[in-house]
Amino acid sequence: MAKVLMIQIQSAPYCGTAYLHAAAKSRHHKFSLLLSNNPSTILSKIQTEKPDVIGFSCLSCFMKEILSLCCEIKKSFDISIILGGPHPTLFPEVLSEKSIDMICIGEGEFALIDLLNAIEKKKNYSHIKNLWVKKGNTIHKNPLRPLVEPLDKIPLIDWSCYRNTPVLLGSPTVFLIRGCPFSCNYCFNQQTKKLYHNLGNYIRHFSVQRSLLEIKAALKYFPKDPIIFASDSFGIDLPWMEQVFERYSKLTNLPFVLLLRPELTTQECIDIIAKYNCCSVSIGVESGSERIRRDIIRRYYTNSFLITMAQRLHAKNIKFKTFNMLGLPTETEKEMWETVDINIKMKTDFPRASIFTPYPGTEIVEIAKKRGYLNKNFNFDNLPDTPNRCYVPISTPNY
Repeated sequence: MAKVLMIQIQSAPYCGTAYLHAAAKSRHHKFSLLLSNNPSTILSKIQTEKPDVIGFSCLSCFMKEILSLCCEIKKSFDISIILGGPHPTLFPEVLSEKSIDMICIGEGEFALIDLLNAIEKKKNYSHIKNLWVKKGNTIHKNPLRPLVEPLDKIPLIDWSCYRNTPVLLGSPTVFLIRGCPFSCNYCFNQQTKKLYHNLGNYIRHFSVQRSLLEIKAALKYFPKDPIIFASDSFGIDLPWMEQVFERYSKLTNLPFVLLLRPELTTQECIDIIAKYNCCSVSIGVESGSERIRRDIIRRYYTNSFLITMAQRLHAKNIKFKTFNMLGLPTETEKEMWETVDINIKMKTDFPRASIFTPYPGTEIVEIAKKRGYLNKNFNFDNLPDTPNRCYVPISTPNY
């Protein structure tokens, strides 16, 4: 049995971590999780657990803090550290950091299994697909394995790794679909799709039967609150979606919350989710300026379409939240107010706005550089530190 300790500095339900937990357990390895950004707490946990490998799931906004913690760990322990998640997937050069020994690129369930099996058997693991492994001055850059298909091959998610943490005080969260068909130029999906070109279907969903098991797995540990279906692409396969929600309605009478793209929020889609007790949807409007959406961020829908979509949701008594960004490249003050105006016209129940943050590696950053909004040498060091919100449970509004 090999032992892995995952450290997470944000109090949020990381589905990837819960799937890694399930993958490790499926081969009888020990998986421990610590939610903390306190170096003393982390070092004490390492001393107690004595793991064979330490892992971090990395969002770009937390990388400075994670790398700082890795340096602190290496001062006290000679234990391999592996990074996974969106940041090392898109920026594998993070492996050049002295404190990092390995990175996992792309999906990690079976890569982790292979790694832990090799550690258990004291075998060389520098050849494992999806892993880049640093040995001395050499970096072994292994190719990606094909995307897992059918998705049901992945071990059933296990949220018990979050037991006795504030994460499980939030609403139950379920991810039934992997991948997004759209190519918004501020999003990591655009680059991830390129990585997996010719390696399988980028958009996959669990079978209906497996989807019910995923829902049950969430209900086992989270409160009996409205379930959040947090996948990117609901509405892309309406027959499958209706079968899932028809079976869901027989499993529980809990309402549910759905993430939807405007383009997929058709009348047929709205009719289905209303039929099966959807209480709210979250939709990315992003900007009220059609020019900004079309020419800058590549989201191709009109304001009249958004208003019609909103009217259809109101007609079915489905509340909705919108995501909006301000400060996009070339955006004028008038266009910022257009974002306010479209939400007023849509009669948005829960409007949410954020200041646009440019992430290196995305196409919109290159646009911003060409237009003079960003320095040509702009990189992650120029991003402001993200305030860490550890131990704040996530929940849905009361409806």
